[in-house]
Amino acid sequence: MRLHPAFALLIALTTCVLARIQGVFPVYTIALESSEPVQTSLNTRDVPNNVDYRCGPKIGKCPVGTCCSGAGFCGTSKAHCRSPDCKIDYGHCDAHRSPYGPPTKEIARPHLGQVPFGPTQIRSCAIPGTVALTFDDGPTRYTGDLLDLLDKYDAKATFFVTGINNGKGAIDDLTLPWASVIERMHSSGHQVASHTWSHEDLSKVTPSQRSEQMEKNEAAIRNILGHFPSYMRPPYSSCTPDTECGKQLGELGYHIILYDIDTDDYKNDSPDLIQRSKDIFDHQVLQSDPLTKSWLVIAHDAHEQTVHNLTEHMLKAIKRLGYRAITVGDCLRDPRPLWYRKDTRMPTQKEKPKKPASADPNKAVSWDGSCGSNYTCLGSTFGFCCSSENACGNTSNHCGKGCRKDAGYCTVDVPGNGDAWDPRVDVKGSKSEAGAEIRMLGSAAMAAMTSLLLAFIVAMFM
Repeated sequence: MRLHPAFALLIALTTCVLARIQGVFPVYTIALESSEPVQTSLNTRDVPNNVDYRCGPKIGKCPVGTCCSGAGFCGTSKAHCRSPDCKIDYGHCDAHRSPYGPPTKEIARPHLGQVPFGPTQIRSCAIPGTVALTFDDGPTRYTGDLLDLLDKYDAKATFFVTGINNGKGAIDDLTLPWASVIERMHSSGHQVASHTWSHEDLSKVTPSQRSEQMEKNEAAIRNILGHFPSYMRPPYSSCTPDTECGKQLGELGYHIILYDIDTDDYKNDSPDLIQRSKDIFDHQVLQSDPLTKSWLVIAHDAHEQTVHNLTEHMLKAIKRLGYRAITVGDCLRDPRPLWYRKDTRMPTQKEKPKKPASADPNKAVSWDGSCGSNYTCLGSTFGFCCSSENACGNTSNHCGKGCRKDAGYCTVDVPGNGDAWDPRVDVKGSKSEAGAEIRMLGSAAMAAMTSLLLAFIVAMFM
C-alpha cells in the first residue's frame, strides 16, 4: 500500500520534531518519493536558543536572559547564575553584572615603591618574626566572627575579597551586609586586597574578561572605601605565564601575592578534618626561628572551621613563638598609602544609594537591635541579619543557621569545594531545574504531536 504524500510528509515531520525534543541532534531532509532520509549537518554553536535547554562547549548558548549552570543547564535560579560555576561564555551570569558608578579603567596606575609588580609573584614576607595571615573568598557570614577574633589577639590580617561570587550578591549592594564588613576591615587596620570580581580562573578567561574581573572589583571596593587595592591574589592561585596573565596584572598596577604556607583549609572544613590544617601550619612554624624567618599563610574566611577553630590555633602559636601577625603590605615593608589607588570621581558618602527603609513595608526598621514579626534588621545600625533569638547582627550566629528571613538578610552555606552555594537548590545532572523544564516541554510536545498524527490517520480513512 502506497502512502498518501501528505501522510508521508506528516510522519516524517513528526519523527524529526520528536527527535529534536528528545535531544537527538541530526536533522533530516525529507524526500516524498523516498523512504531513506538524507542527513544534513547542524552547527549547534550557531543556534542562539537551544530547544533542549542544555548549554556549554559543543552545545551552544542559553536563550537570552538565562544562565548556563556549571552542570550545563539553562535557567534563572541562583544555582544557575552564581559565579564562578556559571559558564560565562554560554549565558548570563552574576559575573556579567557591573557595580554602579564610573569604571576605573582610566585611573593612573604608576608602579611606586620597592615591592615588585606583576608578572612577579610574591611568595614570602620580607620581615623576620612576622606572619601574614591572609583570607580569601570573603566577605561571608563568618567574616564578622573572624574580625572579632583578630581584635581579641590584637592581630592584623589581609583579606582578598571577591565582589559577587557564590551567589552572595554584590559587595557594594547596601541592602546586604558586605559593605559594612569591608568598612570594618579597613577601619580596624586590616588590609583589603582583590581576589577578582567573581572568582574566575584568570588563566582560562580572555584578556578582556581578565580586565573586567579586576576593574569591576575595583569599582565595587571603590564604592565602599573611596579607593581600590594595588594588591591581589589570583583565584585558585592560577596565573600562568603562557597566558600573559601576570604581565597584564602588572600593567593594571597589581602586586601578585601567593604564599609559602597553604593550610588546605577548604579541604578540611569539618571538626574531624581541621586538625590536618593545624598540622600543616604547625609543621612549618613550630620548627622555625622568628629571628630569621617569616611566613605568608593562605586560608579562607568562607569556611566555619577556619574561622571558629583554625585561626585561633594559629594566633595562639604566633604569639607563643614570638611572631607578630601583620598585613601583607606591612610584612613587605610597603608604605600603607601605596596599598590603594584613589578614585577622585568617587561620589561622596552621602551620595551613595541609600539603604532601604525596610524590605517589608509592613515592618519598621529595628531601633533597639531586636527583630521579628514587627521589626526588620534590614537598614538597621545593629546588623542586617535577624538571629533565631530575634537579635540583629552580622555574625554567623545571626546570619547562619536559624536566621529569620522574614526579618532580615540570611547568608548561604559553603560546601567542601570552597564555593558558597544555596543547599536548598539541587543542580546535579538531570535534577536541575532546567532539566525538569525540558522534560515537561518534551512530554507536552510529544503528546501534542501524537494527537495530531492520530487525528490525521482518522481523517484519511473516513
